Amino acid sequence: MHHQKPELFISGDGSHSVMSSVYNTAYHSHHGAFTESKIVFIEAALDYLKANCYTSIDLFEMGFGTGLNAILAHQWAESNQININFHTVEAFPLPLDIVQSLNYGELLGCDDTFQEMHRVSWEAKHRISSYFNLTKWHDKMEDLNPNLKFDAVFYDAFAPATQPELWESLLLAKVFSWMRPGGVLTSFCAQGAFKRSLKEAGFEVERLQGPPGKREMTRAKRPL
Repeated sequence: MHHQKPELFISGDGSHSVMSSVYNTAYHSHHGAFTESKIVFIEAALDYLKANCYTSIDLFEMGFGTGLNAILAHQWAESNQININFHTVEAFPLPLDIVQSLNYGELLGCDDTFQEMHRVSWEAKHRISSYFNLTKWHDKMEDLNPNLKFDAVFYDAFAPATQPELWESLLLAKVFSWMRPGGVLTSFCAQGAFKRSLKEAGFEVERLQGPPGKREMTRAKRPL
């Protein structure tokens, strides 16, 4: 299974997504990869922190994947002139030929930056632009200990049915410990078990309207 090639497909808003050869599931919503990422992560997390007067954001992403969240966060940082230190983990990096075929850079007008994000070395901090730094860890989430504190978490693992080990209370408690008071975690997932696990870890949990195809999504806050 691990030797099969991931496959590109066009999602509902014209942006690419990928079918994982490891987990046999899509990286993004079939209704629209761009749309989902913007609603779940950019609006629910970054716009929220901006509204709360953050001028610099330390961010952790569970699952670098296609790099879509990273390039959207980069564009947000530059347009808002808010510094983002973007940290991300990925156990199964996509093959370079798949990355080069993705249409994100073309659609956003920043293909050189997008490709650079995938090319830069792992386990090192890279200055991508004036307001955006990128650090990628090639590791499993369960084994990661960044020894850093974050203001935002993009929790973008595959769904609980696909990767149940990444949605358990113990792991979410570890993520909670990495976050600063007032920081937020956002996820497309709105399952009751996930929200209960977040509460057990110490988060305050709220339901938000989901992206197309999903009635709800989740934002969780580490209390002040």
